[in-house]
Amino acid sequence: MPLLSRHHQRTLETIWVHPITHNLRLAEVESLLEALGAELRRQGGRLEVRFAHGPVSWIHSGGCGLRQGDLDAEAIERLRHLLHAAGISPARPHPVPEGPRGDQALRLVLVLDHHQARLWRLDGDAIDHAVLHPHGLWGTGERLSHRHDRDIAGQRAPLDYAYLEEIAAAIEAAGTVLLLGHGHGESDMRSVLLRHLQTRHPGLVERLVAIETVDASALSEAQVLALAREHFGNLPHRHSLLVPGQEPRFG
Repeated sequence: MPLLSRHHQRTLETIWVHPITHNLRLAEVESLLEALGAELRRQGGRLEVRFAHGPVSWIHSGGCGLRQGDLDAEAIERLRHLLHAAGISPARPHPVPEGPRGDQALRLVLVLDHHQARLWRLDGDAIDHAVLHPHGLWGTGERLSHRHDRDIAGQRAPLDYAYLEEIAAAIEAAGTVLLLGHGHGESDMRSVLLRHLQTRHPGLVERLVAIETVDASALSEAQVLALAREHFGNLPHRHSLLVPGQEPRFG
């Protein structure tokens, strides 16, 4: 599938903006979905959407206080879930094709530190590498513990939900996930991500085959791929899930 145009990429990124934007037009979303290969059927302000191998969903425009053609918060949330189900996010702007599950499915190695999320997607012999960066206050380079302790306009620094949702979308597109990182408490991005998944996407936690402590900033690609072979391999059974500071549990 060809790369998205800059306009379509901006529309896709706008969908994940937090707080939710209120000036996203149905016509812009329709154009984006067409570029992503979705099957569409429009009836006035209602748009039915279906990606290959997926169920039919719908979004609609309008609502109290909105201009005709604008999407409200509920419609944007529905749109996010629809794109998640197709494996689409700003970091991966294409649907994930239907494929085998379990050990033959798309495998993801996710390496988290204070500054970025590095992703290696393993699909057979193919390796796809991507990097996600936080936004706003999370992109300042401060340690998480400092951000959460700092008082900003009378409140603690807000979580970067858009960034966490991008990571969740990458996990959604994978069959199995290996999570790597380091830190303690609020300085550990793995813990922040796990709490976010347990609250908003509890089913995705089951895709984690292991959570390991490594020096994320110094980890080379060769070391990442060696860990991937160790944990994914070709075994039909899952490893016990080892979460730092907790007793192991089995999938």
